[in-house]
Amino acid sequence: MILSLCAIPVFLLKILLSKGSLHKERWGFYAPRVLQKLGKRRSLWFHAASVGEVKVALSLLAELRKMYPHHGFVVSTTTPQGRAIASQAHGVDAAILAPLDLPWIVRRAVQRIKPRILLVAETELWPNLLKEAKRKGIPIILFNGRLSRRSYRFYRPLRFFFRGVLKHFDALCLKSNRDRERMVSLGAASRSIHVTGDIKFHQMVVSTEAEGERLRQELRLSRGHAVLIAGSTHEGEEGIIVNIFRELKDEFPQLVLILAPRHLQRIPRVEGLLGSLGVRWVRRTQIRAKRRPEEVILLDTVGELAALYGLGAAIFVGGSFTRVGGHNILEVLVHGKGVLFGPYMENFSEIAQFVVARGAGIQVKTPDELKEAVRRLIADPSLFKGMGEKGLALLQEHQGALERTLHIVKGFLQE
Repeated sequence: MILSLCAIPVFLLKILLSKGSLHKERWGFYAPRVLQKLGKRRSLWFHAASVGEVKVALSLLAELRKMYPHHGFVVSTTTPQGRAIASQAHGVDAAILAPLDLPWIVRRAVQRIKPRILLVAETELWPNLLKEAKRKGIPIILFNGRLSRRSYRFYRPLRFFFRGVLKHFDALCLKSNRDRERMVSLGAASRSIHVTGDIKFHQMVVSTEAEGERLRQELRLSRGHAVLIAGSTHEGEEGIIVNIFRELKDEFPQLVLILAPRHLQRIPRVEGLLGSLGVRWVRRTQIRAKRRPEEVILLDTVGELAALYGLGAAIFVGGSFTRVGGHNILEVLVHGKGVLFGPYMENFSEIAQFVVARGAGIQVKTPDELKEAVRRLIADPSLFKGMGEKGLALLQEHQGALERTLHIVKGFLQE
């Protein structure tokens, strides 16, 4: 959850230090080409924080696009990485950085975008944006809403503030009954809440065999390579993974590591770590016929990780050995692969429990446990395959959140 009163000074500092013209979007000014596809059409405005939330928003957007083809579709994000993903997605007419949550700025943004509805992902609560949309009579819906235990504990003393923010929503579509209880405790009206489930379970787009072969060729990997993937890693996790890789390399000479830091600005720092550990690496964008990966591929592209999971013989999802709270492990399951993750999964606690209970993933507590789990999966591909099959079955059982959310959204668009 983002508390705009705290976030604004940070964004102002980033804007002052930024280069290029994208920062103008923070002030509600858009290049003519950005909004030209919208023309005079009313828009469906999706707001999402970053890459993970954008992917959820795109699932909902794709279905609404089929139903309302004559509308414009806008996606705003709080990060440039999220904007980059949205700008490349089919069906998005305009991808923009979210305006600063100041009254005169959000007023300008709303006037330019002219939304028919505002659809807010997960827990992106921007008080002035919500207030301006409500003043304009624009329906506001929270979709795939969640409130982690850690966030709830932090915001509960501020419920006098959030009660006023949450009242702006016409509907709150939440992932679980636990999220419902927490939202009600913060002041949300029970009548506006719908427990729709998690749209992330709907993301069932699996790379084809041909797509996997294309990626193998681009990365110059043979079918003899066993690929260990560490996705969305944070500070401290790369060292754990690389040391595990080095220890297992003697046992599995064909082992290759694909290392994907969550934030690309950390790439130079990770390269310094790899150099200090004596590991040979190549950036994904530098792979070519004369420069093949020897040990580590450092992923320096945006939006490619989810597809690369299909190449893994063992897959670890980061943000789970630090108190970040984890990242989306379902992106691994959609490929029919098992998943490994650490002890800190607060942001995906229910999903993690489902995955472990069904045998589709392994939650480890220590680096030594992670090393042993990686060794078992690489040594026994049938074990890894069995976990993947259980994961696909789990995903199939939890379908329906997208349809339930669509039903609620359509109700407001038909008014």
